[in-house]
Amino acid sequence: MVDWKTSKEIKAEGIAFTKVVYVLFGIYIWEICTTGGFELSVFLGRRKLAWPLVLFFFLCRYSMLFAFIGLIIFVNISTKIDCNAVYTFTFIAGNLTILSASTSLMIRTMTLWEWERRAVLSMLALSFGKCAILIGTIMTVQASWDYQAGACIVVRTNHILLNLNYAYTMSFDFFILVMTLFVLRKRFRHEDLSGLLRRDGLVYFLITSTCNTIPALENVTNLAQYHHPPVLLIPHLHDQFSPSI
Repeated sequence: MVDWKTSKEIKAEGIAFTKVVYVLFGIYIWEICTTGGFELSVFLGRRKLAWPLVLFFFLCRYSMLFAFIGLIIFVNISTKIDCNAVYTFTFIAGNLTILSASTSLMIRTMTLWEWERRAVLSMLALSFGKCAILIGTIMTVQASWDYQAGACIVVRTNHILLNLNYAYTMSFDFFILVMTLFVLRKRFRHEDLSGLLRRDGLVYFLITSTCNTIPALENVTNLAQYHHPPVLLIPHLHDQFSPSI
């Protein structure tokens, strides 16, 4: 069995983490460049994007960019800085990405339900719970500069709250998915499940949502304690793509 505490293993994980951050950052910059035409059409008024969906779409898009900037700063630290500020900035940007992406999906689902009171209230109640958990996780991690390691190290974290965050996010996303499938099934009674998933782009949301199971399992098995907390943000960042699907 691999000993995750050895310096050799920690160093190998650090190198792998850095490479993953750069790859994902490159993919996201490529995505921004290739979809910039849609964004420009919204700014020029050529394409209508209903309020408040337009607010959450752009908030999600650029919060994710700032989250990646925070991660890039984190993996390139070589001199003493305010480590806690870097962690807090990255968590705030990452949590805004999660919240705005989920809210965009929720608004779309509410629209499909034609703003039926019971459906709206149930989704809003779950959304408020998610907001509370995301706010709590912002201050979960505290870090300081370690002169011997020449890097930022985590001095305090709350794995229980992180576990709750992943479990709640996965449950919330699954609930929104079921609500969307249910209302689409009523509208397209003669279409099978695979057709419904393709019709509204839900198959992509279903696949990317499963990414949350990886860090969730790491937290449950205590593997996450050997990883840098910013890596826990990465699986959540998939949500940015969902509003534009």
